[in-house]
Amino acid sequence: MDILTICLCILVLAGVFALVSLGVFLIHALTTLKDVSHLSQHLETTVSKVNVTVDDINYKMDKLNEPINVVSGIFNKKRSSAGILGTVLGLKNILKKK
Repeated sequence: MDILTICLCILVLAGVFALVSLGVFLIHALTTLKDVSHLSQHLETTVSKVNVTVDDINYKMDKLNEPINVVSGIFNKKRSSAGILGTVLGLKNILKKK
């Protein structure tokens, strides 16, 4: 064997090693991407459940605030000197709340 054949064998072995290493890396990357996809689906489900829960809490808090706002509105009425027009507009606002 001459030097050229030995160098060619070394280059072929290095190429084979590089291709095998690249294949193993791509296989690991594929399994990692599958895991990430699976986790993102679980994350989507969890986020949608949290959104529903937060919406329910906000709705219930709004329902709890309505009686408090009515009672505080009775005691905190603003006195206006607008005359008849101000009184009519004030009654409109009270009727709209109900």
